[in-house]
Amino acid sequence: MKNDLELKLQAWLDGELSGPEGLRLSREIAGDADATRLVEELRSVKSALAGAETPLTIPESREFYWSKIERQIARESAVPTPRHPVWLRWLSPVAGFAALAWMLMLAVSPPAPSSFDDISSTGEGMEAVTFHDQTAGMTVVWLADTDQTQPMIESPVLKTPDQPEDSEIEM
Repeated sequence: MKNDLELKLQAWLDGELSGPEGLRLSREIAGDADATRLVEELRSVKSALAGAETPLTIPESREFYWSKIERQIARESAVPTPRHPVWLRWLSPVAGFAALAWMLMLAVSPPAPSSFDDISSTGEGMEAVTFHDQTAGMTVVWLADTDQTQPMIESPVLKTPDQPEDSEIEM
C-alpha cells in the first residue's frame, strides 16, 4: 500500500478530511481489503492510546505562559549597545569629511608655479646672473661685460666646409 493512501486513511480516521474527499475515501476503503484491514488496525491503536495518555495541565494561564516566553525571547535578543561619548560619535564622520576634503584639494590644486632662483655674482669687469628653473630642470647663465675701458673682443667666426664664402656663423 502506498504511503499517500496510508496518510489519507489516518487523516480520515481523525476526521481531518472534507466531506466530498472523505466520502470518496470511504468508498475506496469498502472496495479494498488491505485498506479495510489497515483502518481496523489504526482504530485499535487509537483506542489503546486514548486511555494511556495523561493529561497535561499548565499551572499558569495561557496568556501568562506565552508572556513568559515572550519576555525570555526579548531578554535573550536584547544586546546591550555600548554608550560612547558624544564627541566620539562625531569624530568619525568629521575625520572622514576632512580626509575627503584634503584628497579633493590635492586633486584639484593647480601645479606649482615655476620658481626661479636668482643668483648674482660679480667679478672685475664681468657680471654673471644665473636663473634656475626647477620645474623645467634647466639653468640659464647671463654674462655681461661691465668694464668699458677694455676694447671689445670680437667673437670668432666659424665656417663649415660646405658653407659658401659669404655666409658666416657667429659664436
